[in-house]
Amino acid sequence: MSVRQQYISFLVLGLLAVFLGTLAWQDASNAWPTNEEKTLLKTFLFYESWLMFLFLPLVIWGFKHKQVSMGFFLISVIGMVFGIYARFIEPNLLFVKHTSIQTGYTLKLALISDMHYGLYSTPQQMRRLVNKLNTLEVDAVVVAGDWTYEPSQKISLIEQLKPFRQLKHPIYSVPGNHDEEMPGPPLAKELKAALMANNIKPIEGQSVDLGKVRLVGLGDLLAFETRAERLAALSIQDKPLLLLTHNPDSLYELPILTQSFVMLAGHTHGGQVNLPILTEKILALVTRDGYQRGLYPLTKQNQLFVTSGIGMIGLPLRFAMPPVIDVLEMY
Repeated sequence: MSVRQQYISFLVLGLLAVFLGTLAWQDASNAWPTNEEKTLLKTFLFYESWLMFLFLPLVIWGFKHKQVSMGFFLISVIGMVFGIYARFIEPNLLFVKHTSIQTGYTLKLALISDMHYGLYSTPQQMRRLVNKLNTLEVDAVVVAGDWTYEPSQKISLIEQLKPFRQLKHPIYSVPGNHDEEMPGPPLAKELKAALMANNIKPIEGQSVDLGKVRLVGLGDLLAFETRAERLAALSIQDKPLLLLTHNPDSLYELPILTQSFVMLAGHTHGGQVNLPILTEKILALVTRDGYQRGLYPLTKQNQLFVTSGIGMIGLPLRFAMPPVIDVLEMY
């Protein structure tokens, strides 16, 4: 590559960076931000990550022509291959995982959580989730919160969540911390209206009789001063309970229950970027007992199930923890 060709390559790279930065600025301007500077930084990370597709061949070319060292080459290639996979491939996967839970009654649920529609999501991902849910033979879909992640203010939440109107199953939902300003913008009322408009039933502070079991919407018991209000849903304990919450640490806010229960939660993203030792250490800080994902026996009768969820926050990456719908088969 001649000096002129190198100049053209870097010019193209620079122009592309400016173009992507403009798109990032536009998205950040439309977002419903918690902090404008942080929102702008997050959207820049999301858009400028496309440059990895150009940097990777440039580094390979530089190594072949002895313009970069072996160490720089290896670190760059490993980092960019990891980055491309974690940014562009894994977040666009969607798996269905089946778990059997012994409860004494028969029920089949699809559990989803942490979609985080907003900065790092696309309408295509939402439609794909709805289409996949429609292929499942389940009695209902339950959502353990965190619908949002600084979504656009230019389009109503009713319109943004419209694909869920096509869902064939009953769907029940509670909010997560990002839906209730912890952190997040003040969109709780608008979100609740959007869910109801799209045939999604918010059940925080309520219970639903599902026959042999009672579904109780607790939401996030750690959010603001809502604990007592949401625990009112436990006033009826006439059969085994399914407790739908967001944060698994809501477990430690429960009163003494007279019925056996299975608590369903999200919040942890399974670590989102699942690395040996490091993820375990981080989750130990995020939740009281370091919950990652899966089924956790609590007592002989009581159990906790944590889903690793769908979306992303912080870094726009998922690694070794792809988006998942958990199908729970109670028996």
